[in-house]
Amino acid sequence: MTNNFSYFLFHPKNVGIPLSLNMNQLISLLGKMILVYLGTIIVTSVLFLPILSLLNLFPEQRIRLSAIPLSFKLIVFVPIYEEVIFRLPLKYSKENIFLSLATLQFLLFYHSFNLIILVCISFLIASVPHWDLIKESFFSKMERVWQRYFPFLYYGLALCFGLFHLTNFENLKLAQYLLFPLLVSNQIIMGLMFGYVRITYKNGFIYSVLLHFFINLPLILISHL
Repeated sequence: MTNNFSYFLFHPKNVGIPLSLNMNQLISLLGKMILVYLGTIIVTSVLFLPILSLLNLFPEQRIRLSAIPLSFKLIVFVPIYEEVIFRLPLKYSKENIFLSLATLQFLLFYHSFNLIILVCISFLIASVPHWDLIKESFFSKMERVWQRYFPFLYYGLALCFGLFHLTNFENLKLAQYLLFPLLVSNQIIMGLMFGYVRITYKNGFIYSVLLHFFINLPLILISHL
């Protein structure tokens, strides 16, 4: 599995027929990916934390998980909507892409607009693939672009996933924004891992949600001890 993941990192492509997993294989996959992630945490901590500390660029946490009550929203809902935004469109379908965009706009403007208005706008965005006003040739061209530039999409969504987690920090300096790969390196690696799972396996979206959940859960629980 790790060899396949390493190869995929340097040669990302949309596999023709995704692999099916039985329960034992799924448990093995999740366990191995979690171990890979734990290994990256150790490596990135050793490499990057001393640099940030030396440059006096250690960021302030905006979100204190221990101050947030344990809830369904925090433990379950967050992995689902983040996977919808950043992993769902890795498998092309016009429905996937516009559902991802609908979820993204809802998240971005959640604290700025009335909830009913946001739901209506999200519904309109998600329903775009079924509008008769848009010719099918538009979606065919969009699919060709998606196929041609898939590696950029894979890396770009992982990078955006990392950038999204800059919102976990506050009072960031310009230098910290410029060095953002050091601050959110773990999240970028998570994005690459989840993207690999999403593309490689049948039901990969569900597996990426599960992997996201199992990686987040210990961090959330430890913060509440």
